Amino acid sequence: METKSLILLMFLLQAIINGVKPNPNNQAFRCSKNGNLDDNLLKERDENINALKNRGTANSVYPGYEISTGNGIWVTSLCPPHAQLEHCRSCVNTTIPYLQKNCPKQKEGVVLVHLCLDLHVAWTIYLKMHCTVRYADNPNFGNIAEWGWFTPSATHPPTPANAGELEKALNDLSNQLKEKVKGLNNNKYGTGSINYGPGSKTLYAAMQCIRGIAIEECVKCLSDATNEIHKCCSKLRKTGGIVLSAKCSYWYEHFKFFP
Repeated sequence: METKSLILLMFLLQAIINGVKPNPNNQAFRCSKNGNLDDNLLKERDENINALKNRGTANSVYPGYEISTGNGIWVTSLCPPHAQLEHCRSCVNTTIPYLQKNCPKQKEGVVLVHLCLDLHVAWTIYLKMHCTVRYADNPNFGNIAEWGWFTPSATHPPTPANAGELEKALNDLSNQLKEKVKGLNNNKYGTGSINYGPGSKTLYAAMQCIRGIAIEECVKCLSDATNEIHKCCSKLRKTGGIVLSAKCSYWYEHFKFFP
């Protein structure tokens, strides 16, 4: 092994052992166009959003939290269930001011953040994750899922498989994961893998819906996410891709990115 490669490997292994605080790689916001909050509700929104910052304890997972004071503003945050509390909290705390800045008064807003490690070789292998922070003036969060899709700009190389093979594999895996998610109450998060194509390549994927969503609405969102991920990624034969909305996400890679 060359000296440079050995040094890089040692650095990456040490980063894994020590833990590396993730930094934002892609951020996006979506604000509704159905009016603005009055001053009282705006104050309540900011108080509720800021209350998300320190949610969770050292012994808890951090899939998501919802806060409502009962006066008309609902806020939620969401991370994958396997995310370390430190990383999820850092993601949420980075997202909050970004949301407040870009949706200053609107009645609904969402920020979708794709996080990675600042290790250009290893970030997609070890601690890649994402989080969402959203708020609304109604408990159902309006129809924000229909216009809130976000696809991070990733530079995945093309896979040797043709687009049809990759699309079929994603559809088959999507159906499997939706069945998994249906059986979950709170953490609607499913992971799995499938072998496909010549040479039996392995495709890994994860699906997630927000907490508290009706299962029918969750499945519909995941079906929409499957359609979106074909548009951005599988039709272009990308080795990996992720799509996020205010209510669900779908993410695939050709390596195992979840525990």
